[in-house]
Amino acid sequence: MLYKELLKHMRKCPFCTDGNRIIKQNKFAFLTYALAPYSSHHLLVIPKRHVFSINELNKKEEKSVSDLLEIGTRLIHEYGDKNCTVLVRDGHNNKMKSIDHLHYHIIPNHRIGDFDSKGKKRRILEEKEIDRIMKDMKSCLESIGK
Repeated sequence: MLYKELLKHMRKCPFCTDGNRIIKQNKFAFLTYALAPYSSHHLLVIPKRHVFSINELNKKEEKSVSDLLEIGTRLIHEYGDKNCTVLVRDGHNNKMKSIDHLHYHIIPNHRIGDFDSKGKKRRILEEKEIDRIMKDMKSCLESIGK
């Protein structure tokens, strides 16, 4: 079955209902493998509480997730994979994210790619673009009081 087909038939959050694939868990999170992997040994770390954003995690949940990310990357390296990418899927379900529950991918030996999110070849930003982005981010930083 293709991943898109699974998503069409899904009625509940799979991370809140499926506990039979747990590799390791602690009080606030669990480590499992991906059902639709980008590569073999693709792992997931998932907070047990149904949250949408990393900003919703409390300190204990953050620590639990961090501990399992460390264990997951050690598993990847112990298995013989030389590197991995950790990807956080934060926010609500939309066209860019398929599961409406914060989760972290640990993907071994996977190149993120030479294409941007629009399918165009990645390019180096020009100085004026960098200046605009820096200005925008610093303005946002002030608005959140950090």
